[in-house]
Amino acid sequence: MAARSPEVLILTQDFDPTVDPVVRSLKSKGARVVRVDTSYFPQKLSFTSSDFEGGRQVLRHRDSELDLSAMSGVWYRRPTAFEFGDEMGESERQFARYEALHGIGGILRATDCLWINRPDVDAVADLKPYQLAMAKKFGMRVPRTLLTNDPDEVARVLKGDEGKLVYKSLSGGVIHYPGAFPSGLLTTVVGDEIQEHLGRVRHTMCQFQEYIEKAYEVRLTVIGNTYFPVTIDSQRHETTQVDWRASQDQMYYGDYRPLPEQIVKQTQELLDGLGVVYGALDFIVTPDGEYVFLEANPTGQFMWMQNDLGLPMSDCISDLLMEGGPFQRGEVKQVGY
Repeated sequence: MAARSPEVLILTQDFDPTVDPVVRSLKSKGARVVRVDTSYFPQKLSFTSSDFEGGRQVLRHRDSELDLSAMSGVWYRRPTAFEFGDEMGESERQFARYEALHGIGGILRATDCLWINRPDVDAVADLKPYQLAMAKKFGMRVPRTLLTNDPDEVARVLKGDEGKLVYKSLSGGVIHYPGAFPSGLLTTVVGDEIQEHLGRVRHTMCQFQEYIEKAYEVRLTVIGNTYFPVTIDSQRHETTQVDWRASQDQMYYGDYRPLPEQIVKQTQELLDGLGVVYGALDFIVTPDGEYVFLEANPTGQFMWMQNDLGLPMSDCISDLLMEGGPFQRGEVKQVGY
């Protein structure tokens, strides 16, 4: 009897160009792929988990049917919210939403396949203060950080001899104004103007960190046990010296530099502690060669590096999803460019 082809579920929104190369890679390797968005539920998507008639766990969308108990992997990318019909009032829609979250979440959580990454794991792993605490636990250097909504605490640090401070958003810094494109908050050096705006710290939790001098930066994409460390020469241009995302024209890449063994070991421990299979991590490398951990994004983008540097990231993700789970952390392979 021929071996059954691996079956992979991808949960993401309709427009997600990052997913397309992975789908092509999976299909070229013989996998069966079902790609859906959770917004299809309940009108175009159904889930069934039954112990009757021998039992079954099934996802159905149009002409596609997927045996959830036989999946090798799930890629939880960027799905959007459930969409319920207008025939229900708001109270009924809220009830239906909670029922769907518990029902679908429970069905999918009960699978023992490989996840990149499970949404409950992502939700915890994405908490930046928790990441910093975990990184320190495993011996990484992290920037000294102040988290507060108390203006007096910020004033106290500013009066001290602590050097420059930066303000950095905890949640990615995207603000959605009605009728406008999303606006992003970049990491910013705190200037004298903060003195007249300190009261605004009271509005929410704010993160301030010590400014650390850089030789260059590293964007590390981890896909299972494969590491893709990419050097970013952020100090080459004035606009990218504080936050390399500020580049409007091009990304300034540096030569490939493999990570030191100690950083690999600490990163493995951190990712194991966070429970993630995939992550995009940012490091500063100081003029003295010391690595400073900034943050980990469990759903970070990678396609820009694949396109610019020819890195086989899509193939790596497809191999991992086809291999199945549960995931085992093991020997690290670093891939250069």
